[in-house]
Amino acid sequence: MLRFSLLLLLTTGLLSADLLEDNRDTKIAPQADFWLHANTHWNQDHPLSDDRASYFSYDLQQDLISDRLISLQKKLAKQSSRTPAQEKIVNFWYSAMHFEKNPTQLPTAVQRVLARLEDATTPQQLLEIAGDLTDAGVGSFIGISADQDARDENKVVLYLNQSGLSLPDRSFYLGTEPQTLKVREAFPGHVARMLKHLGYDDARGQAAGKAILAFETRLAEVSRTLDQLEDPEKNYNLMTRAQLDALCPGLQWGPALKRAGAPETATIVVGQPEFLEAFAKILPSTPASVIHDYLRFQAINDFAPVINAQTAQDSFQFTGVIMSGTKKQRSLEQRALKEIDGSLGDLVGREYVNRYFPPTQRERFRIVAENIRQAFTARLKSNTWMDAPTKDWALKKLSVVKLRVGYPDKWREYENVTIGRDNLADNLAASDRWETARSFARVGGTPEREEWSMRPYTVNAYYNPMNNEIVLPAAILSVPGYEGDQLDDAVLYGYIATTIGHELTHGFDDSGRHYGAKGRLEEGWSVKTEKAFLARCDKLVQLFSREEPLPGVHVNGKQTLSENIADLGGLEIALDAFRQTETFKSGKKLHGQTPLERFFLAYAYSFAGSIRKEAMNTQLLSDTHSPMIQRVNTALSNVDDFHTTFGIKPSDPMWLAPAERVKIW
Repeated sequence: MLRFSLLLLLTTGLLSADLLEDNRDTKIAPQADFWLHANTHWNQDHPLSDDRASYFSYDLQQDLISDRLISLQKKLAKQSSRTPAQEKIVNFWYSAMHFEKNPTQLPTAVQRVLARLEDATTPQQLLEIAGDLTDAGVGSFIGISADQDARDENKVVLYLNQSGLSLPDRSFYLGTEPQTLKVREAFPGHVARMLKHLGYDDARGQAAGKAILAFETRLAEVSRTLDQLEDPEKNYNLMTRAQLDALCPGLQWGPALKRAGAPETATIVVGQPEFLEAFAKILPSTPASVIHDYLRFQAINDFAPVINAQTAQDSFQFTGVIMSGTKKQRSLEQRALKEIDGSLGDLVGREYVNRYFPPTQRERFRIVAENIRQAFTARLKSNTWMDAPTKDWALKKLSVVKLRVGYPDKWREYENVTIGRDNLADNLAASDRWETARSFARVGGTPEREEWSMRPYTVNAYYNPMNNEIVLPAAILSVPGYEGDQLDDAVLYGYIATTIGHELTHGFDDSGRHYGAKGRLEEGWSVKTEKAFLARCDKLVQLFSREEPLPGVHVNGKQTLSENIADLGGLEIALDAFRQTETFKSGKKLHGQTPLERFFLAYAYSFAGSIRKEAMNTQLLSDTHSPMIQRVNTALSNVDDFHTTFGIKPSDPMWLAPAERVKIW
């Protein structure tokens, strides 16, 4: 039984104990395992429920916000009069709350394409009909998109990237870890369950599943790894249409891309030429019937979670149970929130901030974000491994990073999107097609710089290198369990400001450093500075790669490098900014903790929680973030002040010798 109900205490205003103090387990020495020392009681108080693959402190914050969003939906539904935007929200919510009893029908546009599938027999015809499915909202081996030109910040261009895998990453097809093998062995059965909804019997479905796995394995073998995809220079290859076709003998991309909805352009940016070159050999050597099965599977797999209760449950059996170890689906309301977020999120976001995030809060955290920028500026100026020209380049870039706080100044209006009350899958297809069409319509014109790719109510943040901006949604600017003046500076800087610093450093990590102040790919670092930087990166790669969260499965230090740099940099920068506060300067204890102890405990609390082994395996193979324990213990072991604050000695497990500590920012 929980020692207290946090939600009850928050709503009744009776919260008097300090969560940081309540979370920590004094029986576990901070010198032995700081993550456990700081979070054991919180983890015990928040066990994994059957519908969770993981549960962390930010999930609690998202739960509190979800309750607000659900309440908002109900209030809008009861209003006697609504704006057109509110009407869209209400209609979508109704469709999401009633989809489970619908018949098994794919969106109309998808059905029309699948009805013509058997007529496509040649490689070119198969490529083109895959383009038709792309236009209808179904993913496949056509990875076409539109975005700002990484070499010209004033123009939008087409990008063609490797695509086609149903599993999260190529490693699921090639790895030999026990959980990976379990996923791979279960995949044909998942395909069979999905195709059964399209009329396949068990034998035909199982055969299709094995053939599709073999086809996707061939795609995986020629796909780049996650760490290889982090290099923006190597993933930018501008080609003419003639060069693209020459790369893929026997295939003409122009007609396929046109049918995918993309406009005619003289050039296109190809991300991974070797993938397309290999694909041009894989497609003709694969029987057309296998590609038919593959495309049908992609269609039903994409929409199964929103067609009806049975398709959703059959999809969850693989994506939830096998992939992440979850035992049951989230509630219908929680699933509805996920779907409306991906479809009409800006409309919901505007309603949310009007009620829950006043301009005063926005201004408060703008000041905090600016404090973090100034702390990073000071660190860059005193940096010892950057030469003067590189340092000047970095300082100029940092000075113009846009600090987007709380919510966007421009919202998507979803004009011309028809949202009905009867069919959730059709609503999703309509909003997806609208978003894709407006994206393609910008090709050749200027980028959209004001809209966000995240919602104000999302507990997350990001750095966008091509707009040189950090985006800090309102939801990330809060700490679960702390309201109003309970959010003291140590918690604010340890829990929230470390995230702000984290995002800022992404502009200068192994990937972000390739972009200049205006968001254009450029090399502003000298060879000497780059060499010094990479030497430090190699040490960080080795440090994290020796961690083994699951038996036989280590953290991939290369794959997680950019996020590990950001975690370490965010810590150091937020710590510098915290030193400028009156809380730090006073040295006064709060709840028995010194300011620095409280800062580090707050940082650890931001990673409190639990995760199932299946979900951990998926994360280790397909996520650029290290597991939560390593984001605390391994990162903190590099911080001098952490060692001093808690008296870490060479005999302690948390000790890392000064010479081994990585210092980047």
